[in-house]
Order: sequence, then C-alpha cells, then structure tokens
Amino acid sequence: MLIRWHTLCFVFTLFLWLTAMQALAQGGGMLSNAHTGMSGSYSAQMRISDHPHHVLVGHVILVTRRAETVRALVIGQRRDGVHRLWFSEAWSDGIELPYARTRGLGCTHGHCRDAPVGMIFLSQALFAQAAERGLSARLVGPSGAIDIAVPAALFRAAAAM
Repeated sequence: MLIRWHTLCFVFTLFLWLTAMQALAQGGGMLSNAHTGMSGSYSAQMRISDHPHHVLVGHVILVTRRAETVRALVIGQRRDGVHRLWFSEAWSDGIELPYARTRGLGCTHGHCRDAPVGMIFLSQALFAQAAERGLSARLVGPSGAIDIAVPAALFRAAAAM
C-alpha cells in the first residue's frame, strides 16, 4: 500500500510538472497524458491568504490514474525576493490535514515568480465539504503560521471540468 501511495505521489508530481509546463490560462482547465494514463482538471489560481507580508496563491487539482483519484489544494508563494516560506503542517478546526511540502522551481498559471510551497490532500468527503463551504486552514512550520481561506467556488470549478 505504501509503495502504491508513493507511486501515486510521484505520478501526481509529474502531473503537476506537466501542468506547469503547459501555458495555462487563468481560468483553469483539463489535461491528460496517454503515456502515463493520467487525466485531471485544475481550477483557476487565486490569492488564498491575506497575510500583510506574504502572498499565497492556490488552485485545486483533481488527478485520476486508473481507479485512483487524488484531490489536492496546491499552494504557491508569490515570490517577493526576500525569502521562501517553509511549512510542515496544515490544520483546520483542530484537525491536522494531510500536507506535503513541495520543492522546486517553475511557473504555474503563467506566473514564473510563484514558488511551490505545498499541497493539502483532500479525501472525497473533505473535498465535498470544501466544495460546499470552502476551506479555512492554518499552515505551520519554520516560517511561522499563515492562515489561508479557499472559497468553495474554487473546488466546484475543478470538479466541474
């Protein structure tokens, strides 16, 4: 089971890279890759924090490969030239959410100054709840804590593709 999860995470990372390499429109869309057997949809990217010194952006992505579907909120930092943010956990209403820190460089949604920060993985039930009410969470790590708020419309947009 652990090997399958790591393989799916690798595939998911590959899909994110393919997404980043496409000239993505601001409105979201769909991608598929016949070689990997993956297909998915992504929402538009929008600002998800109101921190006075750091801008965090996010978009929702759904990736399917064979019978497995991964749902995630992909979080990026609009680089300010000062320093990069590092988080190790995500919390919502006292519950720790499945969070993975991402590394690397790249462009997302046409912005090459966005740096990947991490992903919050969503179960089917949590995704359905977020599509109804949105998602509020706190990212915590060596960079401190930053609250994020993602509107329900972003989740619905990814699911509607």
